[in-house]
Amino acid sequence: MSNGIMFHHFHGGQFPKVQGSIGKKKFLKKIIYLKTNKKIISPKEFLNIVKKKKFKGNEICLTFDDGIRSQKELILPILDKFNIKAFFFIYTSMLKGKPDNLEYFRDFRCLFYKKINFFYKDFYINLKNIFPKKESELKLKYDKKYLIKYKFYSKEDRKFRFCRDVILNKKEYNFIVEKMMKTKKYKKENRKKYLFMRTRDIKEIDNEGHTIGLHSHSHPTKIDNFGYKLQYNEYSKSKKILEKILNKKIWAMSHPCGNYNKNSLKVLKKIGIKIGFRSNLIIKKIKSNLEVPREDHADLLRKLR
Repeated sequence: MSNGIMFHHFHGGQFPKVQGSIGKKKFLKKIIYLKTNKKIISPKEFLNIVKKKKFKGNEICLTFDDGIRSQKELILPILDKFNIKAFFFIYTSMLKGKPDNLEYFRDFRCLFYKKINFFYKDFYINLKNIFPKKESELKLKYDKKYLIKYKFYSKEDRKFRFCRDVILNKKEYNFIVEKMMKTKKYKKENRKKYLFMRTRDIKEIDNEGHTIGLHSHSHPTKIDNFGYKLQYNEYSKSKKILEKILNKKIWAMSHPCGNYNKNSLKVLKKIGIKIGFRSNLIIKKIKSNLEVPREDHADLLRKLR
């Protein structure tokens, strides 16, 4: 099966360990495993075999989501050492000085709570105090099968994401976590430079021969709830920003949080995207050029044990 391998967070040096992050040594171990057991090919080569449907079954490409600074500082040198070219999918609001809270919230819960479940416990206490009706709604509606196919999520992870994505709207969710951050004196401005890539980072990655792609503008966790017009605005705005920075056409993307619908595919075709990636292997067959499956690095890690 030909697919992508999906990476997000890395730790080491000035970049602390966060939920789901891996260190350079483990990443290197993964690369050696993949080079031994698979054929790592460049983004352009991968696009070519997808378009022509000429799969041998062992081709993979490496993908990095979210424009996270640790990817550039810790991992880019390793890719260059092995002459591996990869996809880097960027959401562009961070380049305009308005990064989504998603990374701030992850950073906060990992820095201020020894265990992720301690954060969840505090979150539900605040949920009950601030939005008691929503807390009752969560108890009534929680679907224990939500995201169950994503094996790298624990039961607690899945319940939290159900609450965030289904029970609460974005404004309510942000209000709760912002209140928690204020209580613990978390300062966004102090952490910004450690979390997000800058315009010069994007240019450097592009200059090294890697492929920069879309990941929407504001990184909504449920973009599939957006209508056609809103999705068009998200993707076309992001594409224009990246093309202006790099002075070249952008032709690749990954679906934020793996979510998309028919409108998403229509929008992406309209704006000239040639290949798009999902965030799982639930459907292993490549249904279309815009629905290429990816394996999360956490699942890959289990194969190395």
